Amino acid sequence: MRTCGRLVAMLLAAGSAAAQTDLGQQFQFESKLWPNLHHFLYVLARARNGAPDRNRVAVRNAPLDVEGFDALPADRRKIWDDAVEAYRIHAAPLDIGYGPLVDVNYAVADLPAGAPIESAKEIPTELRDALSKAAPIYRDVWWARHDAANRKWLRELRPLLELYGPKIVPQLVAAFQHPWPTGKLRVEIVAYANFGGAYTTDDPPLIAMSSLDPEQQGDDALEELFHECSHLMMGTVDAKGKLSRDVSHTILFYTVGEVLRRTVPDHVPYAIHYGVWQRGWTKNFDMLKPDWQPYLDGKASMDQALDGIVRALAGQ
Repeated sequence: MRTCGRLVAMLLAAGSAAAQTDLGQQFQFESKLWPNLHHFLYVLARARNGAPDRNRVAVRNAPLDVEGFDALPADRRKIWDDAVEAYRIHAAPLDIGYGPLVDVNYAVADLPAGAPIESAKEIPTELRDALSKAAPIYRDVWWARHDAANRKWLRELRPLLELYGPKIVPQLVAAFQHPWPTGKLRVEIVAYANFGGAYTTDDPPLIAMSSLDPEQQGDDALEELFHECSHLMMGTVDAKGKLSRDVSHTILFYTVGEVLRRTVPDHVPYAIHYGVWQRGWTKNFDMLKPDWQPYLDGKASMDQALDGIVRALAGQ
């Protein structure tokens, strides 16, 4: 227990140092055309493909986002439709946060403002051609309002990040027993990200967050931002517990929500507010209250908490 105490003290010190840095400078928020277009086409293609997640709150309004489109000439509407079809065939069957599409995400994020998509050779030809042909139409119909929504979302998030971020960081460091990420944390703000409204890839860290997700506004957006950052901090939990991805994600949801509840007045943890625990994770949640909550309350070690969770899983 003395070793555990020293480790927690060291991690708290690291968290305090991170909290003293300017989180507003560490986070690199961007609203750029190519990432927005790429994600929009992906979400529309998933809807056209009949994907099971097409009706989730974060994406269900994307196919209805057509203001100004019907006024276009038929030939331009056909170009846009062909671009969505290309994404339906070549992108929609894939998870945008894992596998081959991750390279596309980095490629569009890395393009300098105003650079042609043709210079991004890492993007498969079919998707690069679709982006190139769809871009003029996206600029004319959607980009101004999507960019405005992105910037409004950021204006509302920044004061919360500045006020509560330095208090949240050391708590997450202590809870996950993992240092806060170093270096820039890039956040691509997009109108539509994926069915969950946000996701993270880690090599290097790149976070995508949706500005039009109604469940990702105000202090819910703050929780989601730190939720995504916490994906970069799960190494200790995953190494000690050797848990499935779902159980690990449940611990992440629970922990970040609890930290925000303790820090932000009147905050309701996202998973409770929006019924995440009822999406097939009820048993996982039920395991956390007797085993993980005492750890967060300082009444048990992480090893004891994870051992209890493993035993509960074995007894299911």
